Amino acid sequence: MTQTRTRIIDHGDHVHELPVLDQTAPPIHPWFSAQRVLVYFVIFVVLIWLASGFYRVGPGDVALVQRLGKFLTTAGGKPLIIPAGLQYHLPWPIDTVYKVPLHQELNLVVRDFHISPAANAPLEHRMLEQGMSRRVFDAIYNPYLITGDENVLHASITVQYRISDPYAYLTSVYQPASLPAGRGRLNMLKMIAAHQLILKVAQSTVDEVLYSGKTLINQELFSPAHPNSGLQGQVNKLGLGIQIEKVQLNSVTWPRAVDGPFTAVLNARQQEAQEIQNAQREANRMVTLAQGNAAAMVNQATARAKQVANQAEGEAQAFFQVYEQYQKNPRVITYKLLSDTLGQVMRNAARVFFVRKGQRILISLPPPPRKIVVPPNH
Repeated sequence: MTQTRTRIIDHGDHVHELPVLDQTAPPIHPWFSAQRVLVYFVIFVVLIWLASGFYRVGPGDVALVQRLGKFLTTAGGKPLIIPAGLQYHLPWPIDTVYKVPLHQELNLVVRDFHISPAANAPLEHRMLEQGMSRRVFDAIYNPYLITGDENVLHASITVQYRISDPYAYLTSVYQPASLPAGRGRLNMLKMIAAHQLILKVAQSTVDEVLYSGKTLINQELFSPAHPNSGLQGQVNKLGLGIQIEKVQLNSVTWPRAVDGPFTAVLNARQQEAQEIQNAQREANRMVTLAQGNAAAMVNQATARAKQVANQAEGEAQAFFQVYEQYQKNPRVITYKLLSDTLGQVMRNAARVFFVRKGQRILISLPPPPRKIVVPPNH
């Protein structure tokens, strides 16, 4: 404890007592002076500030550093892409780090034209009570698409994409400070997708959108074989740094106000499809039966033709054999042929008459049992 002594100073009529430090007390250490404590505090704060510049880039991500409002670049002038790992940047407010997932597949669902009636049910009830007509409410709070044949439909799509150019992704769209991070780019992609959906539905009929043309609409919205068309073409024109992976047309429905007529049309189409299927089945059966009958007729005709050809070939061979014998002995073969012919002619005759020229008497003889041999006329 510091001890003090009192020194009395006399200035005429006034006497002052001043405290005097005890010279025998230990002095204050220089490390604990107020100036040094302030210096140590400043150094500690500076070290903490410098240490805040360490950051980690996760696997599959990259980072870009913005220094005083300008992104860092390489010696060649290209944006500096920071790879995954532990990195360092100058602490805020000098540098700002933006991490971008390159290999992550992102999904964006566009429901601008397919809002669930239950989502706006309280608002609808309140607006109708205030005098708004249902038609006006549906036009404002229940957006729809118009098909090429002037029908009204509700639809939504899902866009699967990934970031292909992190610098373009960060700098191509203005991001207001009032919006959450990345909301401006999502809004831009959402507007492009909605615009493409409006165009494709306007070029299609209601039947194509609901049933037969869904696959074609998906291909027109995005086709890997045509990267400069559809949604990907618009993204490339704006340089958003986004690669579309897939576009899927989700649920497509008609407005609830026309649910009855649409259901009737749907039932009629199902019945039509069933009748067409039955007719096709019957047509296939008849075609199969006709093909079988035609094949049987062709087989029969082929067999008959083969039989006639064989018979003609056999008769031709027999004729040539007889003709060969005829050439050797014409008279004998002539009588033989005549005898065979008469035998065939009179095979079933009950009676045979022989009549001579100039003779009026007919002689009736029973038919010969086998052959009639005509004797040679000398």
